[in-house]
Amino acid sequence: MKQVSVRNTLSVFCIVFMLGIMNTALAASEAEDSYRLSDSVVMIYATSKSDNIRAPWSSSTISGSGSGFVLDGGRIITNAHVVEKHTFIEVQRDGDSKRFEAEVIAIAHEVDLAILKLKDPEVFKSIKPLELGDLPEIHQEVTVYGYPVGGQALSITKGIISRIEHQTYVHSYLNFQAIQVDAAINPGNSGGPALVDEKVVGIVMQSRNREDNIGYMIPVTILNRFLADMEDGHYDGFPELSAGFQRLVSPALRKGYNLKEKQSGVLVSKVCFNTPTDKFLKKGDIISSIDGKKIENNGMVMTSQRKRVDFEHFVQLHLVGESVELGLVRDGEAMTVKIPLTKTLESAFIFDQDPRYIIFGGFVLVAKALAAPCLSKEEYLQTKDDLQEDEIVVSQVLASSSNRGFHDSVYTVINKVNGKTFKNFKGFYELLSKDAAPVILLENENGYQIAIDRESAQSEQAELLKKYRIQKAHSAEIDEWKKAPTQKLVLKQ
Repeated sequence: MKQVSVRNTLSVFCIVFMLGIMNTALAASEAEDSYRLSDSVVMIYATSKSDNIRAPWSSSTISGSGSGFVLDGGRIITNAHVVEKHTFIEVQRDGDSKRFEAEVIAIAHEVDLAILKLKDPEVFKSIKPLELGDLPEIHQEVTVYGYPVGGQALSITKGIISRIEHQTYVHSYLNFQAIQVDAAINPGNSGGPALVDEKVVGIVMQSRNREDNIGYMIPVTILNRFLADMEDGHYDGFPELSAGFQRLVSPALRKGYNLKEKQSGVLVSKVCFNTPTDKFLKKGDIISSIDGKKIENNGMVMTSQRKRVDFEHFVQLHLVGESVELGLVRDGEAMTVKIPLTKTLESAFIFDQDPRYIIFGGFVLVAKALAAPCLSKEEYLQTKDDLQEDEIVVSQVLASSSNRGFHDSVYTVINKVNGKTFKNFKGFYELLSKDAAPVILLENENGYQIAIDRESAQSEQAELLKKYRIQKAHSAEIDEWKKAPTQKLVLKQ
């Protein structure tokens, strides 16, 4: 019995010992893989301009860092928000004290992606570029690489994919496919790769501030689409179907449109006038398929990988200039249309542009571009003469004797100048400068008026600029407008 016991003990010891060796070898192999892959993940240092809407005449510089990774051809992928309004960019490899200057060769603010290249392409020639994989599965484990703030060493964390669905990209506030992952994603991780089986399946993008271990990644499908767009060396953007849609999950709504039990799709609730879509879709159409793929009543498409994907994702995967094929049910009849995708998605945010402003009477008046609304033909014909391209906001009041009583008028949105409307910043400037009335009345949509005594404002202008150390009373485009021979200007600087 003792011999059996000794044998069993020895057997167990040998098994444990061998397992220990195997685990050690596996850990060593994983460490080697991580080290090899980490050579392709870089830290990005960016110095950027920081604009101040309250003081648009000045800009400061801010320094920040993010992550990126090397693809074939010496391309470095990162987030657009890491290098937005950059003035200087450097890239550093893990464990290397040297930094190398880089430049942006393409940027897609809509999907928060950018491509960099080193000024000296020979520097990273020895680096093996990462490979791109496929869209991962739900509940699959991913490994996230990056350089979170607080240190310079590469951080490697693991997480589980919990969702793949359309989400709002914070940088552009547009909706695209995104991957939600349960992993620690912190500032500085932005732009880093997420890997499955040593291949890139996503790019770290954003996280939820108040919720730990929930982050979002740009899926490899969107990256591939961006890279395909750049094959001709020019970025065109992402297309859109210029229309509004409603899900048909309501049985009563489906009944109202006489849909049969096996018919499904989304309802066209509005078509944007004077767009390519306007020639092919009508309000009340049911879009039943896209590029041959059936659309469910909740607007989702079941792919061959048994994934449910928002139907608009398939529009966004097309290149600008291509056509999308839609199956329709119109007045009970099935039909197919091909719509050319020539209109691109536009963010409500304006990127890579200096503030537009004018200072007069101590009021700092800043122009903000407005996104073009989707209007039906009827709405367009009713409002076309009143549509604004820019809105004008009082961003600050530089206190002086000429603007007493209006020091609290900050953030007032101006709609009229002396009772006259304007379409854009240039129109506003012309009303402000050409109208010779002794008092200028700036009015908001509720009728609230700001009064500027023209003579007092002009006499105080130079002293006011000097007092507040303002170099210029307006942005650069006004200099060009002043050169126009037809303009009769009465503003003084």
